[in-house]
Amino acid sequence: MKLDHAALIVSNMAVSLNFYEKFLDLKIKREFELSEKEARALFNIASPARAIQLTMDKGMIELFDFKKGIAQTDGLSAPPSNGLFHLAFQISEPVEEFINRARREDIPVFSITRGTHEIYFIRDPDGVLIEVKE
Repeated sequence: MKLDHAALIVSNMAVSLNFYEKFLDLKIKREFELSEKEARALFNIASPARAIQLTMDKGMIELFDFKKGIAQTDGLSAPPSNGLFHLAFQISEPVEEFINRARREDIPVFSITRGTHEIYFIRDPDGVLIEVKE
């Protein structure tokens, strides 16, 4: 089994696209629009959406920008704000170089020490934690 993709709801597509495409070097695979009718049928969200799929070596990230926000129809539950803890990316450059580049771009960096190993995280524009490892 392997993960095909993770989907994120973003608050500003341009800002998020700049982060994922420019900083993380993901490549746009496809862009599409969902009508309000399609968004209601698929996600129970009463808003049209713009979506962009971004690829990496293995897997994909989908960014969704719901033009009217994520208000629900039919009284069903909203997308869980506590459903995603973090994403983890295996990067091709040394972690120290990546983290220094993030700091130069004013991207929030966090780390924890586990034994003798340092684990690094950054945050995307909407605050999603991203673990980075070699």
